[in-house]
Amino acid sequence: MECFGIKIAILAQNMLKLAVTKSFKKTFLIHIICWAFFITYELTMVYIAYGKLEKLYVYLFFYSINISFFYVFAALLSYTFKVRKHRYLKGMAGYLLLLGLYLIIKSGADYLLSSSPARPPITTIYVENFFQRNIMRVLLFTILGLFYWSAGHIAFFKRQTLEAEKRELIIEKEKAELETQLTKSRNAYLQQQINPHMLFNALNFVYNSTQKYSNDAAQCIWLLSEVMRFSLEEADPDGKIKLDREVEQIDNLVAINRYRFKDPLHLNLQRDGDFKSNKIIPLILLTLTENVFKHGDLTQADSTAVLKLTVDENGLLTFYSRNLKKSKNEHPRIRKAVGLQNIRLRLDAFYRSGYQLKIDDPGDFYELTLTLQL
Repeated sequence: MECFGIKIAILAQNMLKLAVTKSFKKTFLIHIICWAFFITYELTMVYIAYGKLEKLYVYLFFYSINISFFYVFAALLSYTFKVRKHRYLKGMAGYLLLLGLYLIIKSGADYLLSSSPARPPITTIYVENFFQRNIMRVLLFTILGLFYWSAGHIAFFKRQTLEAEKRELIIEKEKAELETQLTKSRNAYLQQQINPHMLFNALNFVYNSTQKYSNDAAQCIWLLSEVMRFSLEEADPDGKIKLDREVEQIDNLVAINRYRFKDPLHLNLQRDGDFKSNKIIPLILLTLTENVFKHGDLTQADSTAVLKLTVDENGLLTFYSRNLKKSKNEHPRIRKAVGLQNIRLRLDAFYRSGYQLKIDDPGDFYELTLTLQL
């Protein structure tokens, strides 16, 4: 019971602390004004009825007791509805304890602060009059405290409802924006797929026509059509494709670039692991490989580029590339372009914390390492 009383006291103390904070100054001022009107009204009625008033310190003391009861009772109600176990039993016990304490203080104050020269003897009639007078008084402040607590909680729940409605509107707005972005993405995807058969038929015609004059050029066109066909393929329902399909296109891209340049390309391509049993979201590795050819200088024999792709037995994929940079007047690196941003966004969406993309840009060389849990 002592612990319970301490909790009530702490709650009452917290309410007083809230009253003096900046956000509650207005409320505190309203309380002062309301109590001033209430006390003025009661003392006016007493003066009209009896034609006199007690000394000021008497009213200060008794109103301090009554107002304290009012706020402690409100704190008790808040505590009662916050606890989950035996809330009503604890609330009733707390109220009886508060009521007993109130009556003890009032009885002592009535006896000690009596305006009569001789203190009245404590008789049965005196006790009955005391309880009749003070029970009505405590009942009044109990009702006032109940109304105050109820009004505060109604306002609180109203604010909660308004905040919930505001959050719901924000969610609806974000949902609408997401649907708009999804529609734009679908439209962009459909635009990329407009009449692909016409495109491949045209490439097939160019391939057949070129083959008569240059077998290398024709083979390059064929490889390019394979890469383009792969980029237009739909992924599986989970948004992924077989890893070996992406690796196959990396080989095609390397072969295309070997056909493009007269000088031999100095590229060390390494692969190790099971690529057939694993899946990945499409075009991630292919885009990173294309980055090596677009921004790297692969013509220097003493600065051979490295492209390494491994998958361990736990399904951890590692893509590593290192290459000499092209001259500074070339196009800026992909890490400053949209391509790498899109890669990060897609990796975030599919793998969340299951990947790491590290870029090292020391001096004349550029290194990129992607580790991904498939």
